[in-house]
Amino acid sequence: MAKPLVVSFEGVTATFPITLLDRSKIYGSKKRVAIDSQGRTCTRAALTTDGATLIIAGMTAQGYFTKTGRPVARGEMVGIDAEGKIVEVKPSTLGVEQEAHGPVEHSELLNLALQSVYFLETDEDKSGVAERLKGGAVLKVAFNYAAGLGVETAYLVGNDAGCFAIVGTPVADQWVEEGQQFVQLEESDDADELDFDVM
Repeated sequence: MAKPLVVSFEGVTATFPITLLDRSKIYGSKKRVAIDSQGRTCTRAALTTDGATLIIAGMTAQGYFTKTGRPVARGEMVGIDAEGKIVEVKPSTLGVEQEAHGPVEHSELLNLALQSVYFLETDEDKSGVAERLKGGAVLKVAFNYAAGLGVETAYLVGNDAGCFAIVGTPVADQWVEEGQQFVQLEESDDADELDFDVM
């Protein structure tokens, strides 16, 4: 089981066990199974272009190799930024107390590139944070389910159905105002070479 989400807010600490939500847990799911004339389950497969080999699940894999052909294990790989410097791996935030900020405006959620939603179990919460969430407060906290190259943001919200962590990356929108002047782009010399009549 995953470690809990631990948040500190206004001098109190709240611990929430979390469960990833997906459509199947909310609405249920159905699975179509192809069977043959004898009722046996069919397996998806593909035939190579030369017709010599039948490829089924488990016969292919993805790998990374150096220029000399040596395979590279995932543990050897590192993240590199645009300047070629190694990016430090950010640890998981689960089980580690994170400071929550807020309450924030509800509109901040509209600028979130959504990654996942977690249900927060609040039965054991004595801090009062869950009640604040159910009362309409929105808090935000740094969130990393697992170690990675970046840190996402979790917005903690609540309603009559319970409390949730909505996780994603904030997006900076650029709005165009009425009457705004634009810089005219210089035309490229290649533009004259295009002949739209032949299209």
